[in-house]
Amino acid sequence: MTKNRHELLDDEIIEIENPDTTPGPEDDEENDVTDLGMQDPFNPSEINIISKPDTLHNIIERLRLGEIDMNTDFQRHAELWTNQKMSRLIESILIRFPLPAFYFDASNDDKWLIVDGLQRLSAIKKFVVDKKLALRGLEYLTDFEGMKYNDLHRTYTRRIDECPITLFLIQPGTPEAVKYSIFRRINTGGLVLTDQEIRNAMAKPSIREYLENLASYEYLKKTIGDQSRRMVDQELVLRYLAFRFMDYEQSKKNISNFLDEMIDKLKNASAAELEKYRKSFQVAIYRCWRIFGVAAFEKRVDGQESRRRRKNSTLFEVWTNALAALSESEIEILYNRKEELLQKDLKMMSENNDYFKAITYSTQKKDHFRIRRDSVAKIIKEVLNA
Repeated sequence: MTKNRHELLDDEIIEIENPDTTPGPEDDEENDVTDLGMQDPFNPSEINIISKPDTLHNIIERLRLGEIDMNTDFQRHAELWTNQKMSRLIESILIRFPLPAFYFDASNDDKWLIVDGLQRLSAIKKFVVDKKLALRGLEYLTDFEGMKYNDLHRTYTRRIDECPITLFLIQPGTPEAVKYSIFRRINTGGLVLTDQEIRNAMAKPSIREYLENLASYEYLKKTIGDQSRRMVDQELVLRYLAFRFMDYEQSKKNISNFLDEMIDKLKNASAAELEKYRKSFQVAIYRCWRIFGVAAFEKRVDGQESRRRRKNSTLFEVWTNALAALSESEIEILYNRKEELLQKDLKMMSENNDYFKAITYSTQKKDHFRIRRDSVAKIIKEVLNA
């Protein structure tokens, strides 16, 4: 998993993929590979990206006609820049400074998807197409302060149209796995995208809406708080579905690619299957809430609650899946004996070093996956048989 380090809110910390936190000697360089999302090699000949010199006029026309997907879910918002930063980009164009290259997924020629350059395109669209941006805080063209597009002399509107740009176009036929890697490698500067934001950008609108809907489930918010920023909540939803409905133990993929595969599974799922996934997820989260409450998925040592609540994605994975697998009669027993369950859980984290390592270090390792899965299953069995 890439080291995105999600921006989190208030006192909630979600530990999403933490393979490199103080690794032990046995961890060597495994995570240097998986962090790039490249554990599963592909044929380099499958990469098909072309470079094309163009003018800004043609991109503006695509913006005007809705032929570029500005997908506000891509980085949460299409307009993250301040008014001054947008204005200075327009100023750069007007004084003929060169612009960085733009990257598009051109698989659908009628609807390009912006890969890199969303904020620049948003500023250009707001100024030229929407005509809503008034120039502020300019460095050189101070006489243009407060001007909008329609206030410009033709000399300057022509400079915008004729501005030379370079486009990198991902061509049709490029496999999805290759595209995921391209997205990750391109988005390494500026506002770095998280893995889930990248998946969201590449998913069909119906899948984006589906995951967003599941992430809005009231009991998920009760257990982890509002984690919609940077789509942490949606990644947790996807994590549950992937580990519940696919076999990670037999998979040759790292967790990041494993979650990518679940997106593809959702894309091809029938309405009935999507409904089954939804019900399963909601049952799992509700059960976790009934047993753990606001302390769900928290990693503690010696039973001590830290000043900041630390939620852990591997604990989310293992407990949601373990409780989802129980029958109604079994879960009722756990509800009635939840204090015993909670004590055993805290004792496991405090005293079982293998379990603690399995939820903290090199979490993608299959051995660590099996350890945390079997440890939680052991706790549940002991409580059920008490």
